[in-house]
Amino acid sequence: MSARVRTALLAAVALSCAACSTGSLFDSDTPVPTGYVIASAPAGSLSGVQATQVDISIARPDFAPGLDTDRIAVLKGRQLDYYRGARWGGRTVEVVQSMLVSTLQDQKLFRSVTAEQARVASDYMLDIEVRHFESDYARGAIPEAHVAIIGRLIRIVDRKLVATVTSDARVAATEERMSTVVAAFESASQKVALDLAQQTATAVATDQPALRKAHGETAEVRSQQ
Repeated sequence: MSARVRTALLAAVALSCAACSTGSLFDSDTPVPTGYVIASAPAGSLSGVQATQVDISIARPDFAPGLDTDRIAVLKGRQLDYYRGARWGGRTVEVVQSMLVSTLQDQKLFRSVTAEQARVASDYMLDIEVRHFESDYARGAIPEAHVAIIGRLIRIVDRKLVATVTSDARVAATEERMSTVVAAFESASQKVALDLAQQTATAVATDQPALRKAHGETAEVRSQQ
């Protein structure tokens, strides 16, 4: 076989492979994952809760192993899995933090509520630990969305732990469909967020004398330096 013929054959094979590769990329039977979001709780969902003119930042949440992902987690007994063809609109750390910031801000219980990474000066930080954020099949074929969050309220001026707030909610999906599972996640997440907002508002209101004292002591120490 001449060099010219061999070169021509190799070129033809390469083009054929490239065409096959391009076809499989665009004609794949693998479905594109559907992205889902969780809305914050409606404004004014809480009443009769004391508001305080302070600024609060929400820390980036720490998640239990396997839950810090954009995939929607499924728990069956001790087996952790994920739904196929479905994703959150971002990583869960972003989804939960955004939902908490919006929910607490919209309740008008504080002067401002921002994400920690916004680097806005705050009076308090709510450190967040997410213990549960999964679809749980422990009770049968229809899953429950299980959301459990622990918040640690920290007074910024002296780094003191003011209070620990916790909330845990389970909401059953109406059927085993992705849209109803996500709706259950949203309902459970909003219940937890509102519960944390109420507990945090109460703790902050109670802490105001200590906050003023801490600011006074800090100013006194600085004046002596």
